Formats: sequence, C-alpha cells, structure tokens
Amino acid sequence: MSTKLKHRIAAARTTIVDSSRAQGPLAGLGVRNIGFPRVVRQASLLLVLGLAACGEPHGEHSEHPEEHEEAKHGPKEPLRVRLSEAAVKRLGVKSPALTKKELFPDSRIPAEVEIQPSGIAHVALLVPGRFTDVKVNIGDEVKPKDLLGVVVSSDASRVRSELSQVQARLKAARLTLARERKLAAAGVSSEQTVIDAEARVSELQAQARGARRELGVFSSGGGGRLRLTAPIAGVVVALHATVGENVGTDEPAFTIADPSKVWVRGNVPELEIERVKLGANAKVRLHALPEVELAGKVTYVAPALDEATRALPIHVQLSEPDARLKSGMFGSVELGLEGNAQVWALPSSAVINVEGQTGVFVATDEPTSFDFRAVELGAHAGDYYELISGVDTKHRVVVRGAFGLKSVLQASELGEGHAH
Repeated sequence: MSTKLKHRIAAARTTIVDSSRAQGPLAGLGVRNIGFPRVVRQASLLLVLGLAACGEPHGEHSEHPEEHEEAKHGPKEPLRVRLSEAAVKRLGVKSPALTKKELFPDSRIPAEVEIQPSGIAHVALLVPGRFTDVKVNIGDEVKPKDLLGVVVSSDASRVRSELSQVQARLKAARLTLARERKLAAAGVSSEQTVIDAEARVSELQAQARGARRELGVFSSGGGGRLRLTAPIAGVVVALHATVGENVGTDEPAFTIADPSKVWVRGNVPELEIERVKLGANAKVRLHALPEVELAGKVTYVAPALDEATRALPIHVQLSEPDARLKSGMFGSVELGLEGNAQVWALPSSAVINVEGQTGVFVATDEPTSFDFRAVELGAHAGDYYELISGVDTKHRVVVRGAFGLKSVLQASELGEGHAH
C-alpha cells in the first residue's frame, strides 16, 4: 500500500472518530465510543475508504503483491486487547492458573432417600399371645436388647411346663444312674444296666436343652411370658401393640429404623444407562435441602430395568451420612465422568464467543494486555466446562472480566480499525 493511500485512510478514520468522544459504559477504558449508530459509522468509514482508494493510481495496487499474499495466507496473530492499569482494575480482571477438577455433567437422575435393609428391624412374635405390657412409643430411641414389650403366650407356657417335666425326669434318671453304678461295683448289677441308665440321662439332657433353646427363641421371661427386645439401635417408627391385645405371628408388633443407615436410590433413564459405572463418584442434591450437596459412590447397579418405569435402579452410598436426611426425601443424582478422572476445567465466566468462535482471554507477558484464544470444550458441568484444547497449563485464563474485555475488543475493532 502506498504512503499516500495510508495517509488518506488515517485521515478518514480521524474524521469519523473525532466526531464524538468516549461516553457510556466504556468511558475511561482507553477506547473511543463513537457517537454515531454503528451502521452509520461503518458505512461512513467504508465510503471514505472507498473514495480514498479510487483516488489511488491503479498501478500502485500491484506495487507489492507479496504483502497481499502474506495477508491472505500468512499466520494470523491472536486478537489482543491492550488496556491501562486503571482500566484493568475497573474491569476487575482476574486470571489465575488453570486447575483440575472432577466434573459432574449436567444430567440429573431422579432419586429418593431410602433406609438400607440392614437399617430396618421388624420385631414380631413367633407364637400367638396377648400383650401385658408395652414399654415404647413411636419416635422413641432404643438400643440393642432394650425391652419393647411383654406378651403372655399359652405356647410359651406349654414349653416351660415341658421343660419342668424333663428336668424332673432328668433328676430321677441321675439318681438311678448313681445307684446302678454302686450296684455294679458291688457285683450285684450288670454293666448293661449301667449303660442303659447313662443313655437315659443323656436323652433327658438333650430334651432339656431343646426346651431351653425354644424358650430362648420365644424370649420367655418365665410363667409363659415372652420378652420382646430391640435387635438393633434406632428409632421406633411403627407400633402395632397395645396392652390386652391378642396378636399373631403374621404382622410385626414393632418396627425399628436406624436413620444413619441410608442410601439414595436413583432411577437412570434408559438412554443414559451407558454412563452408569459401579464405583463411580456421585453428587446428591435434595429438593428439601437445596443448599446441601452430598458426595457418594455408586455401590449397586441393577441387572435389569424396572418394568414399570423403564429405568435402571442404582444405589448411591453417601460418604458422610447427614442426620437431616429422611427416608422418602426426593432429589437428584449427578454422576461423575468415567473413571472418576479429574480434568482441566474452565469456569463458565471465562468462556465467551468472539466472531463466531468460542474461546477465552489469556494474560500475556504484558500486565495489561490479553489475547483471545479459541478453545475446544467438552462436557458442561454446573459452573465449569471440560477443556479439551486451545490453552494449556502455562496460560493464565481470565475468569473474571472476560465480557468486559470482549466489549473493549469489539469497540476497538470498530473505532480503531485493529484489535492488537
């Protein structure tokens, strides 16, 4: 380009730019904010440049063809924004080093809090009976072996009576055995008689042990009374027992639940089953506790879909149980990336679009200069994107003030004719 044409273009820019100085949101950032509407400014600039070009001798256009070729095919420098120190402070630009994070893609699986089977105990009678005492109410906390209630049972009375009879016969059999041993030692009784007496004692001992075990199973307290005790620590959540009520064996009299033994049951839609891996990290959010985020792992993946919901049931075991969790609470589960890997992550506030390209601003060696670089992004998870390529660990990405830099860049392109 000839010197004469350059002077004419510079004069044209000055004519348009000087018509109005910076006003509005970009004032003070070292960027002119032209007062004309954008379309008028662009049209005016093109018109003046066109007129300037028309006045240039035709032969000068091919004066340096290599310059046009380099501009067309040469390496393109990154778009750069230069600001004053005051402007950088005013925009609040922050550009920390890149960090790695474990991302949980934006796909939430419906879930519900449930008490684990090992955290529930149903206490029922093994034989029919009648309650004579109930020691607990719904909501009471109990410890293992705490007394829940007492029941009188005719079956327990029968077994206790049988035990008493066996014990009496056993006492007589032992006396007989002792006498037969003395007679055999004196040569009056035969050895076979002693063997028969020993066998009878052994038989009665076995019957007595059986009766005691049966009473132990009944938790008998004597006199046909059955003592029902808590098998686990927890809270009484259901009670089907009142004093004087006859009860059978088909329904639990007490239900105890341990609220600390909970998991989260998720229902994975059929189209997302491929993302589910046993042992994958997970995050749980509950509708009733929106500010709470609970970490856990997938500990169970069902072998088949639920026929009613066409979803795949999974269980998430929480790393730290929360006392605020209640069985039946609804929420959602977010599953981590495959392999629970940490990836380079970009905050959403850093990602912008310039001239149809997705990218970020990075700090340069100059404290007040920033380059725009196109990036390739992966999964989106909450406030972060997975970074695939475009920048690396040596770059410091602008995570705050990126949109301000974009505005400066666009204004610079229109008002100054360049971005770097």
